Order: sequence, then structure tokens, then C-alpha cells
Amino acid sequence: MHVLCLSTSTKLREALTEALGESVILHFSDSKAPDEKALAESELVVTAKLEPELLGLLPKLKVVQITSAGVDGKLYPELFTGGVQVVTGSDVHASACAEHVLAMMLAVARQIPASVLAQEEKHWGISPPLFQLEGKTVGIVGAGQIGQGIATRCKAFGMNTIGLRRNPELPSEGFDVVLPHLQYHELVLRSNMIVLALPLTPSTRWFFGEDEIEIVQRGTYLFNIGRGGLLDEKYVWKALKNKWLAGAGLDVFEDEPLPPNSPWWELDNVLITPHTGGQTDTVAERLAALVAEQVRRMQAGEPLKNTVNPELGY
Repeated sequence: MHVLCLSTSTKLREALTEALGESVILHFSDSKAPDEKALAESELVVTAKLEPELLGLLPKLKVVQITSAGVDGKLYPELFTGGVQVVTGSDVHASACAEHVLAMMLAVARQIPASVLAQEEKHWGISPPLFQLEGKTVGIVGAGQIGQGIATRCKAFGMNTIGLRRNPELPSEGFDVVLPHLQYHELVLRSNMIVLALPLTPSTRWFFGEDEIEIVQRGTYLFNIGRGGLLDEKYVWKALKNKWLAGAGLDVFEDEPLPPNSPWWELDNVLITPHTGGQTDTVAERLAALVAEQVRRMQAGEPLKNTVNPELGY
């Protein structure tokens, strides 16, 4: 079996070589100038995005392993031709994303940004109020691997957890209750903290906007670890400016990198991180372990992990 990795990362090369061993023939190539011989032989391709012009050079292609958790902007109908399966890197980024959300929650609850500013000014003390996560209700929109990771960690802090999922019957670790997507506004109404952990698709664009802002509890915090397009940014910015939302922790924006003249920088109740939620020092090893498991499943004829449904877009 031939596996092609379209990456020049030395760390990923080392991790894949160790994880796959002699079970496959492993090729590495630059995505901008790929080796046509390797393309012709490969059944599985590991890549951030497979460009359409490469499809005709991959006659044996069976699986495309996308390195990211989200696949927005990376799918097109031709990619699924001939039964090709596309799988995501959700396993790779789930724990880092979950820890990132908890870090943002703790930061706003304990006013860490204000303390950092006070330290820089050599000033003792910050203005209350501070609060605890214990006893708060968190509504996590998207109860997949990342959502479950967030919920499990929130439970460890004594929080109540509500999830939203297209199929609430699927196993969802860490949640007290999982609601179907049609009960989205019930989750919004019941939550002190709302986390968006959804993929971006045509049906989820601007998923949180004017309608949701009108019904949130006073003092609600919003966190987005998914994609910037999940927010109707015009309404969310206004809600934060006017304190209809108490605050937010945002790792993603529609316009990235966030330009210096963006109005988001002006808000003192928003914690901004530069799309680093899924980053960790073990990305290469985690991705290599996932690829090795996908190879094992392919060889055993078992269902792959994190398979994308082309009709749903995730």
C-alpha cells in the first residue's frame, strides 16, 4: 500500500515514518510540486487540501486524509469521484481545542487579562466581579469529538453541560443532556456560557446572530472555537459593545489575520486568540497515529474514522 504525504514538515515525516513502519510504502512531496510517480501509486493522501488539478494524477486514490478538523473550502464534488472517502483530522486537534476553550473560560472568570495588564502597570488589584465556573451551565453547539472534549473538562469543573447534535442518539461523552439541532434555542436560553464547536457549512453560516442575542440570559459569555463564519459578526459585535453579551472568547474570525483596523480590537470584554485553538506541540505525532489507524482500517476493511458526508459538508 502506498501513502503520500503532501507536506515538507520534517517533524511530520519523522512521525509518519515511525508510526507506519514497514506496513506501507511512504512518499513525501511538496504540495506545490508533487512527485507524479508517487501520485500515480498512492491510495491514501495526507494533505491540508487536495487541489482539483491533482485528482487526474491519482488513479488509485481511495482516501484523502485532511490534516485539519474543519473541511470548509476544501471539498468539491469531483473529490468524491469513484467512491473516494475524505476523512478529517478531528482526533488530532480535539484535546487542544477543548483545553483552549477552558483556558478562555477560566481567563474571563478569573479576570486573567485584567491581572496581566495590572501587572504590566505595577498596580495591585483589579475591579470585581470574579466568578467560578462551578455551577454554571455551558451549552456546547456541536457535540462531536471537540465538543465532547470540552464537555468532559467542563464537568471536571463542576459545570452543567448541554450539547446540541444533529443526531442526539449518538454517544456523547461529558454531557448531562444532548438536544437535537431543532432545539438550539432551548440550549441558548438555558446557558450561562455558549460554545460554538461546529463545522462551517452553508447551513451553519451565521449560526449565532440577532435571533440568539435576543434570547440569551443576561451575563452570558460566548466562545467560538469553530470558524469565524459561524457568527453574524455585525450583531455579535454590537451585542458585546452594548454588554448584551457579558463577554466572549474568540479564536476565529471571518477575516483572518484580523486586520489592525478591525473593530474587534476595540472591545474590552473580548479575549482574542489568533486561531491557535488546535495548535499543540504533539500535532505531528497525533496526526501520524491517526493516519496509521486509518491505514490499519483500510487494510482490515473496517470503516474509517472521521469520514466526511459530502451532502452535509462535514
